[in-house]
Amino acid sequence: MSITLRRTAILALVLVAVSLLSILVDRQQRLAPLRAPIVGVLVELERAASVLGADLRLPSFTSERELQQELERLRAERDALLAQLAEARRAQQELEQLRAQLQFQQAHPGLQLLAAHVIGYDPEQPQRVLVIDRGSDDGVRVGMAVLNPNVLVGLVTRVESDRAQVTVLTDPSIQLGAQLLDSGAEGIVYGRGWRGQGLLELRHLPPDTPFREGELVVTSGRTVGIPAGLVIGVAVSGNRQAAEDELRVTVRPLVDVRSLTTVSVLVGTTEGR
Repeated sequence: MSITLRRTAILALVLVAVSLLSILVDRQQRLAPLRAPIVGVLVELERAASVLGADLRLPSFTSERELQQELERLRAERDALLAQLAEARRAQQELEQLRAQLQFQQAHPGLQLLAAHVIGYDPEQPQRVLVIDRGSDDGVRVGMAVLNPNVLVGLVTRVESDRAQVTVLTDPSIQLGAQLLDSGAEGIVYGRGWRGQGLLELRHLPPDTPFREGELVVTSGRTVGIPAGLVIGVAVSGNRQAAEDELRVTVRPLVDVRSLTTVSVLVGTTEGR
């Protein structure tokens, strides 16, 4: 084949390929009327290439049905690859969480941590309760703290032999001794529930307590079974209540509960607390 003819054939092939790709991504089927003409062009191109002795091989589609079958096959391959990619991302996320937990445990040898997988959520309150694959057989008890990796996620509120229920900090039932990290001022942090936009509130602080936006809020150690210094969240705003003679600080948790795949249960400390 001459250079000119070869270039012409290649150009035609590229144009047809672009057309096929357009049809493939056309989810609204607006290009469906073009399928039959394109099939005809493919057939004619293959015949012309054969007559000219070209070594180009084009897909051999002889009907719209065959083209549709090929498109369905390609879609199936695409969906399979997307599923594999999602699984790889989930595995990478889990690996990163496990690595962070290991680093935290190595930095705090006095804490006895038990790794657990998140296996589900309470369907009636998915933003407030999660389920882990560790239970009483593993030493898990009601009231234990659940971390990821050094940030407090919630408290164990129900235990079975092989699983446990964890109520997250934003639930209105949660009350926990907490303090502002910089000033050391202590109070009690309360969950505000789903209507509270996933926020917490630190109450009962002295009205003249200094605070800054972005300041860390940590556990105070005043709650039984919960050691001091575990990160709860960051302060985002403050409101001095004259009637109650206190400062109230709005706190944003540092954990997106729905993204968790693994957590650690604080089953004890070397001091036996």
